[in-house]
Amino acid sequence: MMNEAFAPPVFILSCERSGSTMLRYIMDTHSKIACPGHLYLGSLCEDLNRTLFGTLAQTHGGRDEESKRRYALSETRSMVVNIMQRYTAAKGKQIWCEKTPMNLEYLPVLEAHFPDAKYICLYRNCMDVVNSSLNMSKFRFLPEHMPYVHRNPENIIAAMTENWLEKTDRLLAFEAAHPERCYRLKYESVVTQFEETLEPLFQFLGVDWEAGLSERVFAVTHDAGEGDGKATLSSKIRQDSIGKGKEVPRSGIPNKFLPALDDLLGKLGYPALDDYYSQNNPPSDSSKKTRETSEVSEISEIFEVRFTDAVKRNRHLYPTLQGLWKIIVTGVPNGVWIIDLSGQEGVVKPGDSRADFSLSLSAALLIDIMNGKRSSVEAINQGVIEITGVDDNGALINLGRLLFS
Repeated sequence: MMNEAFAPPVFILSCERSGSTMLRYIMDTHSKIACPGHLYLGSLCEDLNRTLFGTLAQTHGGRDEESKRRYALSETRSMVVNIMQRYTAAKGKQIWCEKTPMNLEYLPVLEAHFPDAKYICLYRNCMDVVNSSLNMSKFRFLPEHMPYVHRNPENIIAAMTENWLEKTDRLLAFEAAHPERCYRLKYESVVTQFEETLEPLFQFLGVDWEAGLSERVFAVTHDAGEGDGKATLSSKIRQDSIGKGKEVPRSGIPNKFLPALDDLLGKLGYPALDDYYSQNNPPSDSSKKTRETSEVSEISEIFEVRFTDAVKRNRHLYPTLQGLWKIIVTGVPNGVWIIDLSGQEGVVKPGDSRADFSLSLSAALLIDIMNGKRSSVEAINQGVIEITGVDDNGALINLGRLLFS
């Protein structure tokens, strides 16, 4: 049964590849907010409503169609809120937050079922979204991108640009229609001005700011669920994705999109397209080299120092991660290492032996991953990391968190 003492629900609305998984982790780190992975609540409400209207509403909803419609809507809301409030209570929290990007397709449905909801409208510069989408789409398209690819089969840049245009326009219109319940947030502000950007957001949500939140985002465990794999294996809030859109050829953007593109960029406070391409990227925190964060170039340093320290620091966070993991680094002598997680204390040691699981990758790739130049998730998706014996993707993700966090 619904407990109306719970605070109103929160939805993160955004185009894909705009940082919603990172924001989900930030929200979920707060002591009062529970934010799981994608739940597709918009489509769930639509499907439940259809089922209830065709069944129970026909016997309990009154004689007229409007009464039946209200009955189905009320029952759907009750079912969904019951699940989410039980989940939130089990987490010891008071507010639930949902972040499925595809909820943008179901805004009227969400509004009908959750008229008290608050919305975080998350935006990111178009070209950085396009660049991130293109990198994701080298080997597969997200389902959300398929209609735009079908419209622009000869130009994938155009497809990803049109995707951003339509969804950003829709989100801005929704925000304008519900200003009292919407809060605008920009990805770039979150990663460059963390506290200044997020403290007012939490005030809007009715919770206090919590000191040290940025340090805890990737130190606490978040429930598994759909989202950006790179965020899953991150160890800090990074700024080095800002401006990556300049890797996308400017010539790939059709002229027909330019008026709408510059208009939306201007409304969000971003530079016009040509100005964006002429600007220098802002300095990122990755340029601040310290001994701890300096680039590595030796495989032995990765295992003897970085991985050894990571296992000592993080082993207690993943007690269910077990077994012998063999890491085969090709292209260097003595490139086989064992990470022994069969006991409470993990051990990293050189040498070849029997193992439960194995991963094989080149020395150059491992060094690039350690230096933040390549994503381990993308490398796995591209098939350049060979994996044997691993049937549980959750175990693989936890190994990545153990070693890279």
